[in-house]
Amino acid sequence: MRPHPDLSGTAPRPTWLPIGLGSLLRMVQIWMPVVGVHSWRQADTAAMARHFSQAGTPIWMPQVDWGGASAGFVESEFPLYPYLVSRLYNLMGVQEWLGRGLSVLCSALTIWLVMRLGRRWFNPEAGWWAGLAFAIAPLGVYFGRTFQAEALLLLCAAGALESLSLWRERRLPWALALSWMCFTTAGLIKVIPLLWLGLPLLMVQLTPSPQAAAESPQQMLQRIRRLLLNPWFWVYTATALAMTSAWYLHAYQLGEASGLTFGFWGAESDRSNIALVLDLSSWVNLGIRTGLRALVLVGIPFLVIGSIRSWRLGGGRIALGGVIGLLLCTMATMKSSTVHEYYQFPLLLFSSPLVGLGWQIWQSKQRRWLVQTLLSLAVLTSLMVLSFDYWAVEARQSSIWMPVADTIRRELPSEARIVSVTGPDPTLLNLAQRQGWLISNKKLTPERIAKLKRAGASHITGGFRWEETYSPLPKERRTMLEKLAASSSGAWIDPRKQTYLLPIEGLPENF
Repeated sequence: MRPHPDLSGTAPRPTWLPIGLGSLLRMVQIWMPVVGVHSWRQADTAAMARHFSQAGTPIWMPQVDWGGASAGFVESEFPLYPYLVSRLYNLMGVQEWLGRGLSVLCSALTIWLVMRLGRRWFNPEAGWWAGLAFAIAPLGVYFGRTFQAEALLLLCAAGALESLSLWRERRLPWALALSWMCFTTAGLIKVIPLLWLGLPLLMVQLTPSPQAAAESPQQMLQRIRRLLLNPWFWVYTATALAMTSAWYLHAYQLGEASGLTFGFWGAESDRSNIALVLDLSSWVNLGIRTGLRALVLVGIPFLVIGSIRSWRLGGGRIALGGVIGLLLCTMATMKSSTVHEYYQFPLLLFSSPLVGLGWQIWQSKQRRWLVQTLLSLAVLTSLMVLSFDYWAVEARQSSIWMPVADTIRRELPSEARIVSVTGPDPTLLNLAQRQGWLISNKKLTPERIAKLKRAGASHITGGFRWEETYSPLPKERRTMLEKLAASSSGAWIDPRKQTYLLPIEGLPENF
């Protein structure tokens, strides 16, 4: 599909500006340890990378820190991102900024691809503004530099769309192969791209060129029939599904053998919830969060303008197909989507070109001072959201957890197994670079401690004020912990009384 002609009459804008600005924002606090919003997800990814590097295990044997006395092999998505980070560790040592740096690189490449997609779907001017919208969106900035696979996932998705469009335009075999590789990799990294990415990829095949945008229903039916009769369509789809299914079958068997899983299947899987789908407040919460962190409020009207104006354009159908696919995925994973905001991160791949088109249409008819004022307001809003909702949280949590993590690294041998009293959150285990157990504060009983001691645990660690890195501890449990620490011989207590490290041998028998 050829790009639409640029009717704005403006000179070409520098491609480096959105990429440079986006990369600069993503490098803020790149040296920060794995803490902050969704640190639990990042901690598991960082642990996998560390184990791949130190244990030399193959990519199909991912390990986490919370396997107790076991090796920690876990059922997970395909761990391509942590494995790539582990190769960097082998060259430069275990330094977690390398993982963040890989995410920044993937995100910078995605900005470039978003600009290409916007140009292909609409015009060069809209594509440039699409890249800028993606570059400054707080959701894109934060998850474009976190220690998790989301940035790589979005790069694969953008690559699949761009290369399939290139294949359809020029029939280059390598472009089709690249699209298949990117699509399959996205499905391996996360299952749900099979829907939210599969639908716009299908629209790439079914959307006519701009010159034939007003095709009849009969022509559309003929296009669908030709696609269904094309053997490469079935090869592309079937092999991608087969590769993805093969990995998750292996992952399931690995989880069955180890007993460790992220809860993809069965009773432990809680991603969907029909009550939340029917609950208006859930959608209001998602709408507010998305409007602020993905569209910085300013982008909302331009998304509407772009969506309306693009409806009759071929590129608009592709972008809106992605939005619809994400909406369906949100409904299918409603519980996870309301808790984990990185489920909305892929929306930027499709909303940014629409926002870019809407902005181009609007700003072409406005005074320059008004355009500059609104653009400055968007950047300022983004910086405020990033500062208060993300960067400040990282700084605060680092000051809380790094003293005890540094003490564990310094005082305990690398093979020591510890008990992290942080609920299901593995952040502290990863910060300490130790394996062991995760338990809730409510389950910290003499009987449980005796059982953990027999299993090989040497120390108990956690916080006086937090069950998890973002959940306050009830006052009665805090009082109990303070008394336990005071009566324990050999205990280490943070001078500010925020965290503790207690040797199991020094604990009183009853508390």
